[in-house]
Amino acid sequence: MKNYIKTLAILSALALATSVQAQITYSTGGSLTAWNGTPVYVSLANSALSGATTGQGDQTITGTYGLMAETFTPSSSFTLGSFAVLMGMNNNTDSSYQINLYDLGTAGTVSVSSSAATYTPVTSLFSDTSISFTSTSGGEVQGTFTLPVADQVTLNAGEEYAIEIWNPTADGSAGITWFRGSTADPGGQMFSGGDAVGGARNTLAANGQAGGAPRTGALALYQVPEPASMTLMGLGMLAGLIFIRRRNG
Repeated sequence: MKNYIKTLAILSALALATSVQAQITYSTGGSLTAWNGTPVYVSLANSALSGATTGQGDQTITGTYGLMAETFTPSSSFTLGSFAVLMGMNNNTDSSYQINLYDLGTAGTVSVSSSAATYTPVTSLFSDTSISFTSTSGGEVQGTFTLPVADQVTLNAGEEYAIEIWNPTADGSAGITWFRGSTADPGGQMFSGGDAVGGARNTLAANGQAGGAPRTGALALYQVPEPASMTLMGLGMLAGLIFIRRRNG
């Protein structure tokens, strides 16, 4: 009996440690022509990644943060565990970068084919939006952002969303560049802005950062790994077993 309780305590502690992980974490690695693992959603397929060679910065920053964003529309519902972008980390004098996720409403709310499209964010779906970059990598890399449990939100099929990367003024408009391609994504397109807190989100074309056609930032979304669900199931089963043994004396 004591062993069961001890095991439960260890598993509970591990689960708690995972759930209180505060920040979105960042890592790099992999190819520039194929997404790591098996994404649930991609803005650019592997066959199009070799064309994502333009490093896009945000507008000239007029507020505390500038921003780059990619809108997307999942075709199936899933819980977001991590996402990846093709990016360049060009400057890191300030650690107060932020990552935000916004629900824009039903598909079609923000036109994915219009260069004049805009959107206005409300409240980020991420509870802790800060992100620290511990090194300056330079050049194009595949960067993966892993979400803590509190930020593993469920994305709904047919709903439109936007992921935003906020650049602090201290690091400038090209502190991070998000690599983009010209292949259209039927689920979204790339936006930017000079004032992330109160400014408009406009397309790159509207901001004079690209030609007249919409551009697509390289983005891949991944669902929460299945082992996490199995761990929670195991905790429930173990708790049930302890309850039964206590009840039966």
